[in-house]
Amino acid sequence: MRSVSLTLLMLTLLVGCAPTTPLFIAQITTQEVESYKAMKGKRMTAAVEEEGDLLTYSALAIRDAHSPQAEQLYLSGYRDTKLSEEVRAIALYQNGLIYMSRYNDQRDDAKALAYFKQILDEFPSSRAAERAEARIVMLRERAREPIQKSSRELLATWQPQRNLDLDKPSLNEDMTLLSRRAVLKDRVPEAEELYVLALRDPSISTSIKEKALYQLGLMYLAPDNPRADRDKGIGYLRRLLVQYPESELTAKVSRQLDQALNRQAPERQL
Repeated sequence: MRSVSLTLLMLTLLVGCAPTTPLFIAQITTQEVESYKAMKGKRMTAAVEEEGDLLTYSALAIRDAHSPQAEQLYLSGYRDTKLSEEVRAIALYQNGLIYMSRYNDQRDDAKALAYFKQILDEFPSSRAAERAEARIVMLRERAREPIQKSSRELLATWQPQRNLDLDKPSLNEDMTLLSRRAVLKDRVPEAEELYVLALRDPSISTSIKEKALYQLGLMYLAPDNPRADRDKGIGYLRRLLVQYPESELTAKVSRQLDQALNRQAPERQL
């Protein structure tokens, strides 16, 4: 049971682009269906734009109104004491982020605040604690606002940022939402921290570590990354092949590595 919850938790770091959500509304017109799809797409993008620390699974939970389900999944990771404190703190942190999102129909600022305070009480030295403190300040400032708009009211006037096209064709199709946003918003080092946590935790499965290395390689080789680092990206991909030669990702990694090695390295300016 522990290994199942662990795998599910870490897959929130590595899950790819959102799957199609089955429509559960019966007897609605074609126009209403299209409007519904557009709203759900806008909701996730708006949530990710506002909060860059949301993991893919968290963003999907906001999009699909599955906050309670995501909450329980993260709590299963938090309760797994064989995981590192950093990873357990991240689980609580994601719950806080989900419930504080202004674009979440299931938003609950009080619950979000409780999760952030729990991190400070139980994991005061964690990386998540520093970020939780900042979110507590945001929630307290928000509580003083005279007008509290609903998620639908906010979405009605929301416009996407021009520099955050998560479906940009130049992004590798295997990149997760976390990796895509990190590249487009120049936050790759922060995403790297999360993936490296998976690599360092002895309780994390081999398959998850393989995926973490793959994402690290893709991010640093991405042409849209303002801080692209060809050598670093190649290093992560080579590490994957050396440490996990039987990986199911071997073919993809080898192809990416060949392309990177054959790509003309930028000349150094004198």
